[in-house]
Amino acid sequence: MANSKYEFVKNAEVEDKIVYPNLIVVRIGGHDFRRFSKVHEFEKPNDERALNLMNACATSVIEKFPDIVFSYGFSDEYSFVLKKETEFYERRARPIVVLESIYLELAE
Repeated sequence: MANSKYEFVKNAEVEDKIVYPNLIVVRIGGHDFRRFSKVHEFEKPNDERALNLMNACATSVIEKFPDIVFSYGFSDEYSFVLKKETEFYERRARPIVVLESIYLELAE
């Protein structure tokens, strides 16, 4: 990217590397899940269709990213734990979160 009109993007990046041995846990919360639930007429508090959908999406993320060793869901959010020695995206926080979030959204 040297001497390109996009070099400013590289210059604006912040150092966000998560140092080893810290664990990386990515929490992805549901956006406007209340409206989504209303549109699909989910029963409160735990509609089986909604739970199956969220679990299927989380399973898809786990299958896509082999460095994820554990996942758990609560309410309208999911957390994904990456293996301790991961070098996924050089342990940079922003690309990991963005990539997993986008993939989870697409899985829905």
